[in-house]
Amino acid sequence: GLYDESIIRSIYLDFSQSNYWTLLTQNYASHTDIPATMTVDGVVYDSVGVRFKGQTSYQMVQNSQKKSFNISLNYGVDYNKLMGYKSLNLNNCFLDPSFLREFFYLHQIRNHIPAAKASFVKLYLNNQYWGIYPSVQQLNGDFYEEWFLSNNGTNWRADRPNGTGGGPGGPGGGGGWGDGTAALNYLGADTALYKQYYTLKSTDKANPWDDLVVTCEVLENTPLDQLESTLADYMDLDRTLWFLACEIAFTDDDSYVYKGKMDYYVYWEPETGRMTPIEYDGNSCMELNFAQQWTPFYHANNVNYPLLNRLLAVPSLRQRYLAHLRTIVEESFDPATAEAAIDAYAVQIDSLVQTD
Repeated sequence: GLYDESIIRSIYLDFSQSNYWTLLTQNYASHTDIPATMTVDGVVYDSVGVRFKGQTSYQMVQNSQKKSFNISLNYGVDYNKLMGYKSLNLNNCFLDPSFLREFFYLHQIRNHIPAAKASFVKLYLNNQYWGIYPSVQQLNGDFYEEWFLSNNGTNWRADRPNGTGGGPGGPGGGGGWGDGTAALNYLGADTALYKQYYTLKSTDKANPWDDLVVTCEVLENTPLDQLESTLADYMDLDRTLWFLACEIAFTDDDSYVYKGKMDYYVYWEPETGRMTPIEYDGNSCMELNFAQQWTPFYHANNVNYPLLNRLLAVPSLRQRYLAHLRTIVEESFDPATAEAAIDAYAVQIDSLVQTD
């Protein structure tokens, strides 16, 4: 399929506007698509929508034209899909000269938690070669249908919505990372308080915010000796512990465990009535020097990170979390398998990376 890791497909985007680059730049802040024709494997898709994506990956490359792209296939035609998928994310690897960190990270953690698929593609803009990109799956209905009983639940991104201050993905108000706003912190009973810090991506419910509020309240206010049995009705505890262990093990700084307030998603599953945190944006994993000093209990003493602070204070959950962390170290970092996978990926893309 689209995310077959053994295949490097070519994606051709053709813009009718001669000033398409200017339009993409002007539309960045508003997340507005511009139309293009896309060709993949000889099949032409009319009227796809294209925009620049990313936050630091867009801003920190400054004048470089190696931008990240989002491609929406249902921009002009609702039923358009590419091999079953209606959105593409092409990431520019702005901090990763290997082009492999996020790709390897996602491959390894999919053994344990819901995480996006990825493959490599070559991008052409108006027949000009633009380089190699990891194509990373969008966290939308297609994704949730693969991992859950349905995609009929509620999907939030922990991030301030456009127009609420702080800019898209920026620290916003409240003092930066870990400020106790969007880490499943209980802010009170008023749902309006949560709408400042979470972006509602999709839902089939009339009042989806009530589910988020009650989960946050149970997480923060239930006595520790009752937390495991009570919270199990509102949150998938095992997937949550795997989620935390994966982020810690791979030192993912675009994450819940580092930022607290953004760069993760939350999914409410209607069939079970439970929340699950979802990994998002692994482009900075295995990279920062300071992250090498993280312990298994990074931020566990910080009340602004309740998944760490509250769950790891319960002895049985703490032990289960440590067991998951040991499994990740023993399996995902086993040199015989991990290094072989990295070497195989490197051989596949090395000449393209050098050219890039």
